[in-house]
Amino acid sequence: MKTRVYIDGYNLYFGCLKGTPFKWLDPVSLIETLLVRSGAPESALDELAVKFFTAEISERAASDRSSLNDQRSYHLALNNHCSNRLQTIKGNYSIDKTKFPKVEHDERGKEKEPRSSERVKIWKMEEKQSDVNVALEAVYDAVTDLTLEHIVFVTNDTDIIPALRKIQHHNELKLRKPVKIGLIIPTRKSDTERKGNKSLKDCADWTIEYIHDEELQAARLPCRVFGPRKTASKPISWFKNSEKVQEILNLLSQKGIEGSVPKAWKWLERPLHPADGLENIEGIPAELMDDDTALEIIHQHAKAYADYKKRS
Repeated sequence: MKTRVYIDGYNLYFGCLKGTPFKWLDPVSLIETLLVRSGAPESALDELAVKFFTAEISERAASDRSSLNDQRSYHLALNNHCSNRLQTIKGNYSIDKTKFPKVEHDERGKEKEPRSSERVKIWKMEEKQSDVNVALEAVYDAVTDLTLEHIVFVTNDTDIIPALRKIQHHNELKLRKPVKIGLIIPTRKSDTERKGNKSLKDCADWTIEYIHDEELQAARLPCRVFGPRKTASKPISWFKNSEKVQEILNLLSQKGIEGSVPKAWKWLERPLHPADGLENIEGIPAELMDDDTALEIIHQHAKAYADYKKRS
């Protein structure tokens, strides 16, 4: 069943990824796992079947000075790793001054209505166009691609409901074979507050209500993603224990040890050598840097290796 997927990148980020070690995510791998869980029969993702909608954040609004470069590294990683299967469609990020009523209380301690509250000047920061782009792309594909059998939305944004209803109406006209609609709510199972919107779910033939942490973990990209021109590296701050990871890289990248951060990563992309008095781990160290136990073993090996290089 020919399938196309539309991912609201910001909705996915704030619903599943913010504050977790799963931000360095391969969306295509995750979608393939979730399609199996959905029970949708023989869903097939062909070339550029996954459309990822996002916008580059503004440096003026970023909470961290490195946020913009971190996001660019991630977008480069997606381009390097998924270029023939994922299409990134960018909107923009706007920053405007406006006035909104602030939350105030009356003499009895009850919250005032917005119309009765003082209006204050604020910065209004928002990602623009992604929901419109999702809607336009999905409706256009459903109407023009007569081979398309199945579309899947990854969002909890009710702004796309008109698009889903338009596709349902087009199905009712019987101008082509009906297109099934799937919905993946980008929220983690452990999140008890964020729920799927009922109106949105009513427009879908099937819904996945949440994503397991194990599914997110299994869909992570390699720490370094090589491309034809440039390599994308996972930002240090995106690791679960970023301070320990930074300490390991500092050890290995010293002059006389490996000499640079890229060479330090190469060291971490090889299995650890057995060493007397040190525990070992199965697998590639760079792929285990979010496991606390493995990270401590990697740190011990890196320190022992650095000491050995200094002595020799």
